[in-house]
Amino acid sequence: MYPILLNFGFITIYSYGLFVAVALIAATYYSSYSIKTSKKKLISQDELHFLIIYVFILALAGGRLFYVFTDMGEFVLEPLNIFKLWHGGFVYYGGFISALIFLFVHTRKKKMLFLKLCDFFAPVLALAHAIGRIGCFFAGCCYGKHSSLPWSVVFMDKNSLAIRGEHLHPTQLYEALANFLLFIFLHFYSKKENRAGMIFGSYLMIYTVLRFIIEFFRNDYRGGIFFYFSISQVISIFLFITGVYVVCKKK
Repeated sequence: MYPILLNFGFITIYSYGLFVAVALIAATYYSSYSIKTSKKKLISQDELHFLIIYVFILALAGGRLFYVFTDMGEFVLEPLNIFKLWHGGFVYYGGFISALIFLFVHTRKKKMLFLKLCDFFAPVLALAHAIGRIGCFFAGCCYGKHSSLPWSVVFMDKNSLAIRGEHLHPTQLYEALANFLLFIFLHFYSKKENRAGMIFGSYLMIYTVLRFIIEFFRNDYRGGIFFYFSISQVISIFLFITGVYVVCKKK
């Protein structure tokens, strides 16, 4: 659509970077609101802001590195392009796993309940992801296969990462909508009294199923195919199993 929103010559505002910033602001605001309205104070506001900043940075780094590894040929001739984050090019699961490892290590050091913290961040993650996928749509990454449906989209901008001039599935918007609906569900589900891990486990099960289905409509290169499944679909299977285990396990 519009990878570059504004260009003042010396300042360029990229749509992807803008929506990532909006996602960070929304995540911070919503999580702060959740802390204020929660009956049980899991963490302080200062601790929350610390975690959001570190999780955000590590998620970006992990998502970018995963993207680089799945498409090394793109960066062999222009290695400095690795650092051009504003152009897009992230793998969600790479960022998710990186952030999860950090949270696990952090909770071990602080003697906090890992699953409780994951429960807290599950709706925050769904909200931020929904907004971030809108940035994907504007940048043209994560584009879909050919489509003759009424809601198909055509990318024409020369800077777009998507195939230009062809009717495509708006897979970015599929996932944005899926994540937003998931956020609404998790928001209300988190208001109930739940065993540790129930919200996070539910997030894993629901998101991975949605992602697995949406992957069939995508047409961008994602690092290879395993038995007709993309890498993201394979990861989705393992994370779905993890979600089932977390939800079904005894105290």
